[in-house]
Amino acid sequence: MLSFIKGCVAFVDTQSAVIECRDIGYEVFASARCLNELSVGSEVKIYTLLLVREDNITLYGFKDLSEKEMFSRLITVSGVGPKLAMTLLSGIDSRSLASCIATQNSAMLNGIKGVGKKTAERILLELKGKISVDVSMATNGAESGPVSDDAVLALMALGYASTEAAVAISKVENRDKLSVEEIVMAALRG
Repeated sequence: MLSFIKGCVAFVDTQSAVIECRDIGYEVFASARCLNELSVGSEVKIYTLLLVREDNITLYGFKDLSEKEMFSRLITVSGVGPKLAMTLLSGIDSRSLASCIATQNSAMLNGIKGVGKKTAERILLELKGKISVDVSMATNGAESGPVSDDAVLALMALGYASTEAAVAISKVENRDKLSVEEIVMAALRG
């Protein structure tokens, strides 16, 4: 219904901001990462998602579309509501969270205040394969160049899913010194 809101920041709190747009103040709940970029009096464009529940209508805001998409995916996980999803996005950016899900890294999720071991495992289980991750995200920012990308494509040709291939390649040490064939062989052994 509401895709984004563009206006002047009237107020910023720890959990929400008020964006004035055409003489109406919209309270937008957002992650700490989003709220930290806002300053009172500045003009902003915030992507939004309106959630309507039996007893509540709430507007959530995001600094970019990837954060909005991640929030939408997180709230589909059983036991993860909007508040916990915002806590997750406050503790880790959406790209790192996508990488964490692709690599099934529960330790990183456990490090976020308010996320227990069972919740982290449930998130990883229910979102496995549902989050699109490009090669550079899945390798956690490791050097992803033409050789690594070609190695990922080679593994995909052998039947690996794109995220599985990227994770396997990311585990190969010294890949910047290896050929595509050597990287693929090391990943297959790995």
